[in-house]
Amino acid sequence: MKKYSRSISRTIARIGDDVRTARIRRRLSQRDLAMNMGVSIGTVQRIEAGDPGVSLGNIAMAFLALNCLPKLEQVLAPSGDKIGATMDRVLMPQRVRSAKRPKLAEVSPNKASEVISF
Repeated sequence: MKKYSRSISRTIARIGDDVRTARIRRRLSQRDLAMNMGVSIGTVQRIEAGDPGVSLGNIAMAFLALNCLPKLEQVLAPSGDKIGATMDRVLMPQRVRSAKRPKLAEVSPNKASEVISF
């Protein structure tokens, strides 16, 4: 089994706790959530327990069933990525040059007879 860092394990456990809290606030049992997600109760239990082996697809299904999918969609959205925006500004070139135009192929003497002049 893959070993994860403490910060990753804590984050996954927090997501599981949040799914559990959202489920309870919506007055749903684990069975109800599992039915809405189209998975087994065991999968819901694994999500809530913070099992890192649960697929992202099942996490997304839980968000959808809890009517929270837009939050998941915004996790790494470019509009909220402050680190990426900062790196873009730092690494942005000072000036942009136009693309070099390709050189026209030279006509070889053997092919000169094939060239049509006007």
